[in-house]
Amino acid sequence: MLRLSNKVQRQHVIQLPRYLLVGGFATASHYGVFLLLIGLTGPLPASLAGALAGTLLSYLGNRRWTFAQNRSASGNGQLMRFAITALGYNLGNAAMMLLLLDHWPQSPLQLQLFCSASLTLMTYWTHRAWTFKHEPN
Repeated sequence: MLRLSNKVQRQHVIQLPRYLLVGGFATASHYGVFLLLIGLTGPLPASLAGALAGTLLSYLGNRRWTFAQNRSASGNGQLMRFAITALGYNLGNAAMMLLLLDHWPQSPLQLQLFCSASLTLMTYWTHRAWTFKHEPN
């Protein structure tokens, strides 16, 4: 069985709640922008603008708070790695929803909550190990 060091355990105790809080704010901003713009632009542009706002808030919050370290982070490629991870999250969400809706016709809201919870934990690990990994300079 894999045993995490005390230092890594302490980091998870701090980082995971921060990650979830940043994600909550990013989701709220996505829906807020969507609701503000839907009457002006229509649903698709409002949704895309909301997704962009949420993604930017998520990137900035996670970079500066969740995964911040005392020394400066290597910024080379970090935004691109974040965008790739966000794209993977959204493609994974779509694929999971299609599969679950086809094979497990429960409430779509329940299925979406399941997908979000599963993918959120996966993207936390991806961001921690790859996107925001602080390489020595």
